[in-house]
Amino acid sequence: MKRLTAIILSVLIIFSLFSCGVRPRPETDGTTETVRTETESETPAATESVPETDGSETEDGSETEEGTEGPDPAAPLLWRVTDADGHSLFLFGTCHVGDERSDAVFSRVVPVLDECDALAVEFDVVAYEKNAVQMAKDTAQYLLTDGSTVSDYMPQELYDRSCELLERAEMYSAIFDRYNLAWWAQMVDSAIQELYSDLDTDKAMDSMLIDHAYGIEIPVLEVESAEFQLTLLNTFDNELYLLLIEDALDGADTYGDDLDELFALWLSGDRDAFWEYLSAENGEEELSADYTEEQIALIEDYNRRLLDDRNLGMFDRAVEYLGSGQTVFFAVGAAHMANGVGLVQLLTDAGYTVEEVNY
Repeated sequence: MKRLTAIILSVLIIFSLFSCGVRPRPETDGTTETVRTETESETPAATESVPETDGSETEDGSETEEGTEGPDPAAPLLWRVTDADGHSLFLFGTCHVGDERSDAVFSRVVPVLDECDALAVEFDVVAYEKNAVQMAKDTAQYLLTDGSTVSDYMPQELYDRSCELLERAEMYSAIFDRYNLAWWAQMVDSAIQELYSDLDTDKAMDSMLIDHAYGIEIPVLEVESAEFQLTLLNTFDNELYLLLIEDALDGADTYGDDLDELFALWLSGDRDAFWEYLSAENGEEELSADYTEEQIALIEDYNRRLLDDRNLGMFDRAVEYLGSGQTVFFAVGAAHMANGVGLVQLLTDAGYTVEEVNY
């Protein structure tokens, strides 16, 4: 299941919008408190320090007594990218779910965002939630138009288990029987997140940043779009969707623990540990122990298209923003930063100066 929870960091969870409605997000307005640390020598990017403060407040804004320590601060996965002409872009790896602990990360990156000319995200989820016409158009592609129902493509036992899960999460609707396996795979995942994890999209870093950008009236740019992501998620083989549904149902009991572990690593800002975790999830030995060769091929194609291929498109957008002369705060799923195929390495290999901003 750890392999599947990593997708939380690469694709925004938007299917819950269609089943549970749009839930309002609380307003956040944090202040930052930062300290300097040294970067280990093996890191592929240089280190940029950030200004210190007097440390008189904790991350939640409460005062600490002299001589006592507040809670361990969260550390963003944040880089500054500079081109040969001195143009800069900030690269921030987000998590698409969260809880009150997200506020500590938010408070540290907001001062950086405030100094930028624009915010770039995978897509503007705030605007999308208000665009009922576009949502209807995007979801229409998942409808079965030949008179069949999803149970025609799913073993009865798997269909029954899926229905029972969606009903427990209060997300089932009879109309969903007219939607395809791609829709059901995402709905099952959303239902498991609702039932088995305390983390949710209300505290997703992307949404918090977008709300703040609107508040300070800077443009919100889309690196991709909701239409792009929804279309991509609808382009895999039915065998892959059946595998995702079965995997999700079988691993539901450990889903919360796996997601908590991943979220804790993201909060820590420990780049090496975080990247190692993501790399280990897709190890050949782990996959070969649990899946057939045909299933491994489906999983590898799924991961490549959701991560590696999209990284190349995101790289092109980052280069475009750098060339514009504006300073853009580029915030996309943290999995897109990681390892040799991530944005940090792609930009480094392309000759840009990439400095890790440490706290």
